[in-house]
Amino acid sequence: MTVLQKAEELGGEARTGLALEVALVGGEMLPESMRSELEARHGLLVRQMYGTADIGTLGYECLAKAGMHVPEEVFVELVDPATGRRVAEGEVGEVVCTVFNPIYPLIRFGTGDLSLQTSAPCPCGRTSPRLLRIVGRVSDGIKVRGMFVYPRQIDEALARHPEVRRAQLVVRRLGHHDLLTVRAEAAEAPADLKVALEATLRETLKLRAEVELVPAGTLPSDAKKVLDERTWE
Repeated sequence: MTVLQKAEELGGEARTGLALEVALVGGEMLPESMRSELEARHGLLVRQMYGTADIGTLGYECLAKAGMHVPEEVFVELVDPATGRRVAEGEVGEVVCTVFNPIYPLIRFGTGDLSLQTSAPCPCGRTSPRLLRIVGRVSDGIKVRGMFVYPRQIDEALARHPEVRRAQLVVRRLGHHDLLTVRAEAAEAPADLKVALEATLRETLKLRAEVELVPAGTLPSDAKKVLDERTWE
């Protein structure tokens, strides 16, 4: 994105001047909003890969864009960060890898990254396990009503509501119950935004959260995506 923006400043255009067709990206999270802009505005086919410096590639997207295929030479487990036990398919867990490289073997290497996995066949025809997406780091998550919540999930929900400029999930404690409130800034909010955003958050977080629409500029630019205000007295 940085290269393309600079090219535009200099009068270039990716579709014609740079002759770029495919981008395989990695190294950090790929927001779907950025992927959409690269594909729609610059005419690129954008797919992502995932890996670590210790192991190398742990997953890569195919044309179907239905998760990242795990290479055959790597054994990947998703585990509960607290217990090390495998989580059920479709649940969030830490990516733990084993590679039987005779020169540099690694047995159950914890990456610190959190993901979801599926064994269902991909539309492309491959039958290898797939990491559906990276949702954050072990240290990023907080546990709410028995479920882990990560900042990345808030970003995923907001990507489906472009009218929301900024949002923050606030977790409070009332008696023995956790209360979730999402403060959302929207310049021009449609009448059904509150209800629609609450439905998206419920689908993304697997938890109910109340949406509070606030004026633009209410949330500081450095506000945490997830703010835990609970006290455990």
